[in-house]
Parts: sequence; C-alpha cells; structure tokens
Amino acid sequence: MKKLSLYLLILFSLFAMSFQANAQDDESVFLDPKVDIEVLLPRFDSLYQIALSKNENLKAEASVMRSNMWTENYTRWLWANNVSVFYNYSFGSLPFFGYADPVQPTQLVLVTRGYRAGVNIQLSVFDVLGHRGRVNEIKEKIIASKHHKEAVAQELRRSLGQFYADMVGYNRLYKARNEDLLTQTVACAVAEKEWREGTIHISEYSRQKNVLADAESAYHEAFRFYYSSLLQFEALLGVPLKSLVKKKKG
Repeated sequence: MKKLSLYLLILFSLFAMSFQANAQDDESVFLDPKVDIEVLLPRFDSLYQIALSKNENLKAEASVMRSNMWTENYTRWLWANNVSVFYNYSFGSLPFFGYADPVQPTQLVLVTRGYRAGVNIQLSVFDVLGHRGRVNEIKEKIIASKHHKEAVAQELRRSLGQFYADMVGYNRLYKARNEDLLTQTVACAVAEKEWREGTIHISEYSRQKNVLADAESAYHEAFRFYYSSLLQFEALLGVPLKSLVKKKKG
C-alpha cells in the first residue's frame, strides 16, 4: 500500500510540473522547456536570407550605391550641358551666307529670310580634361559602396550566427535544467513523504530541499539566458520568431 501511494505521488508530481511547463505555451511556444528551437525554426541559411532582406543598414547601403550609380550616369553626360541645338525662322541679311545669281553669276544674292538651324558647342579645356576624372571618382564610390555593403552583410551573418548559437545552446541548457528540476521535485516529494512516515531523518529531507532550491535557481537562470538570447536574435533577424514557426504536417 505504501509503495502504491509512493508511485501515485511521483506520477502526480510529474503531471503537475508538466502542466506548469505547458501553461507557458499560451505566452510563447518557444518558452516550452520541452521544445527544440532548431526544430521549430527554419535552417540558419534561410534565417540569414530573411535577415538580409530586413536589415536596415543593408537597405541604406543599397540606396547609397544606387545614388552613386545615378550620379555616375549624370556625370557622364554632364558635358552635353555645353552643347545646344537651335532651329528658328528669322529675317535679316546674312553676309556670310549667299549664292550666285543664276542670271548674273557675278551678282551675289544674300539670304534675308528663312529657316535657320545650327549647333552651338562650348567646351573648356578643364571640362574636357577633368570629365574622365569625375566619372572615375564616381565609379570608385560605387565600388566602395558595394564593398561596404558586403562587409555589412558579413558582419550581419557573424552576429546572427553568434546569437543563433547562443539561442540553441541556452535552449538545450534550459531543457536540461528543467529536467533536473522535475527530477528533484519528485525526489523532494518522496523525501517529504518518507520523513513524515519516519523512514528517513530530517537532515536527509533538509538536504533534498536544498538540492531542490539549487535546481530551481539554476532553472530560472537558464531561462533568463535563453529568453534573452531569443529577444536578441529576434531583434537582429527583423521579424517575429512566431511568424517563422514550421507548420506541422498532417
């Protein structure tokens, strides 16, 4: 009869602790100590691609690079600002333009009216010689922007990988500390029952209570580290983690 009561006590304690852990699912599925974070989320490479698309620093660098490309295109055609084409109809004599009269070949006929068109080009030596240098300067800015964007992407991958490793590591620690807490809770419950029945000394029961207190402290510390790593990884990722949870098949 005593053994049956002991088994029932152990089962009740395990059920109570399991129910307490499952109650956290209402807040977030990630806080369930029985959950493997690597199973819930996509692979790291997929998470990195998401972070690339959401990172504001990369968006800013892409904008700077596009701006420099437009500036290069504008600078290439800046010389055309000194070139103008005109077309009009006007009156007046043009002594520099005339033709011989067919009837009197020695007589010069001046053009006094008609349509006139032409091209006006004014290029300074500085514009001609300095144009290529200005274009090359913009090209170098584009190259620098590209390299800086790649550097930001590499730093993002490094930071994301570090936070991902922390999150996975603390998740495993959190699960282990939860198992320790469950085990020690049952052991303490058994010790209390045995102490009340007089089968063990009070010192043994006291020792079990101290071990349980240490297990609870380690559990809460592991939870704090794990929860902090979740928040940091989510902030760097740029999207809520709950939106990336894999859908169960079936």
